[in-house]
Amino acid sequence: MNRQRLLMPGIVTGVLAIAAGIGWGVGSGRLDGTRATLDERLDLFRNVLTGVRRERERRPELDARFAEIADRTLGGDLETVDSTLRRRLVETVERCGLSDVSVNTLGGAVVETPASRAFRRSGPERALRDEPDFVLVRATASGTGTIADVVRFLHVLDAAPWIKRIEQVRLDPDRSGRRLSISVRLATIFIPGAAPDPEAVPSVLPRRSIDRYAALVADNPFRLPTAVTETPRPTTPTPAPPPPPAVDPWSGWMLTGVVDGDPGTEAWCRHRGSGLTATLLPETEVTLSDGLVATLVAVEGDVAILRIADETRRVLVGSTLDRALP
Repeated sequence: MNRQRLLMPGIVTGVLAIAAGIGWGVGSGRLDGTRATLDERLDLFRNVLTGVRRERERRPELDARFAEIADRTLGGDLETVDSTLRRRLVETVERCGLSDVSVNTLGGAVVETPASRAFRRSGPERALRDEPDFVLVRATASGTGTIADVVRFLHVLDAAPWIKRIEQVRLDPDRSGRRLSISVRLATIFIPGAAPDPEAVPSVLPRRSIDRYAALVADNPFRLPTAVTETPRPTTPTPAPPPPPAVDPWSGWMLTGVVDGDPGTEAWCRHRGSGLTATLLPETEVTLSDGLVATLVAVEGDVAILRIADETRRVLVGSTLDRALP
């Protein structure tokens, strides 16, 4: 009996300790998983707040980049962009000496934001989901002139500081090849409501001088050779003329252009007499005509490095393939 009385306080104390432990575990949420869920939500909220702070710190940089893009557009609404685009294209075509000028705009196409799936369809996020990213405006411009006028027009249009993408260029020479009709299709964009700052001077990448096309303009690969009129035979016999010097067959082929970039490296050639064209590709033997085989090795600026008859030639754009650079 005395022994039971001695053990009773210990049993009661143990039961109370166990009960307290169970109560603390239930109350803290450790037994039913509530505490783990709260910890996960706390980590989520902490990550969100950290991301918001990071985005807030980057906001000035993003605003500056947005303003730089807006300053290179032609306006903040379709009516302004349409009229400004027409005016600038007409001024550029006429300033470059082209005649028969024609300029047309093709309306605007709204491009939706690619982040639309990140916003809900209802509530305050609906406006962000439906907000357009930008508006695409296309136009065409055409005219007629010499090859110098056409090259000058393309050079000035490409160097203009406003945002544009030249999508297509079509050249149609007349029968003599001395005058060309050019048709250009291009596209520009504007951000609705974001008008450019009239005092801002858009920064553009430096352009190469138009002098790099001097050889192409001088040779004019579209011009056909002048027909030689036959002289009447003399009545008195004349000694036979000496045989003409041997003509290098490569002199009939001219290098008209080079491309080094997307979609790849290419060299374009044109036969001056027949008008045949050929495209040379890297390390690929291409038969031009009459058994003439050439291979493109590399492109360095306006110079194409070709392998012809087991020798390497450096040919400048606008030169015939027999005129190799030293």
